Amino acid sequence: MAYSGLQAALMIARTRKLLSLLVMINACSSEPLQSGEGGAGASGSAGAGSTGAPPPGNFPELSYAAYPDGPYGYGVGATIANLSFMGWRDPVKSNYDVNQFDNVSLAEFYNPSGAQDKPRLLLINASAVWCVVCRAEYSQLRRDKTYDTFKPKGVEVLGVLFEDNDHNPARPSDLQQWGGDKGFNVKFPLVLDPGFKISKYFTSDATPMNLLIDTTSMRIINITMGYDPTNPDDYWDKIAIELAK
Repeated sequence: MAYSGLQAALMIARTRKLLSLLVMINACSSEPLQSGEGGAGASGSAGAGSTGAPPPGNFPELSYAAYPDGPYGYGVGATIANLSFMGWRDPVKSNYDVNQFDNVSLAEFYNPSGAQDKPRLLLINASAVWCVVCRAEYSQLRRDKTYDTFKPKGVEVLGVLFEDNDHNPARPSDLQQWGGDKGFNVKFPLVLDPGFKISKYFTSDATPMNLLIDTTSMRIINITMGYDPTNPDDYWDKIAIELAK
């Protein structure tokens, strides 16, 4: 069948429109939906993603990360927002390769049922390359195999690196050097925070910061700033007490 120039142009336009629509659908379904990060005392619900229930319609390719509804806050007793970072979920398995970064969110550690295959407590440690005390803390963790001891008991650690040696935002190369063989051989999830999201919970002058979270509710149990290298076991003794409750 022969087509006029106008008919051919219309067919091309319709084909392009259809292809654009398909691209948009694929793009929208390529990432899981999660609850927003929120702010201090942020009001409102995290939406359908917070309950694990999909919206109306049939979209089996989408996944929804469960997370407690807001409001979210920054102090002890508050529910922490579902922060997300780029880094390694498993640094050892990723071989500390910056090309193997994952998107790591707090929703991954949420354990409302208290399942034994997920952590009961999450310890978020915020550090900077310039921080001598942070280095001492990571050296102690490596030397005493603290993570190896507490991981089987239900404690997960999330290391967050936010600044380099010149107080500039941390870069992938900083994370690689910090976590890898030339650094501290970190085994727990390790991520970058160049935007300093974690600053809402402490000030950089108080680095390091250790923020302990009850994963059954994602509520903040304790916020500790600084580190005493002369008594490194004191903090972990307190975590052991929390585990015994």
